[in-house]
Amino acid sequence: MILLALRGFTAIEGGVQLISDGQIVGAIGISGGSSQQDEQIARAGAAALGRQAQ
Repeated sequence: MILLALRGFTAIEGGVQLISDGQIVGAIGISGGSSQQDEQIARAGAAALGRQAQ
């Protein structure tokens, strides 16, 4: 997991980066359940697209 420190923002689970050939090509963010549920759904979405999630 990568953590950022941005003024005025709070980092929480629920999103994953989409990786292709070692490059970030996009991201999926989910909100509505618990943080763990959101991340699990985001990872499932990445897998459905055939992309590595990070």
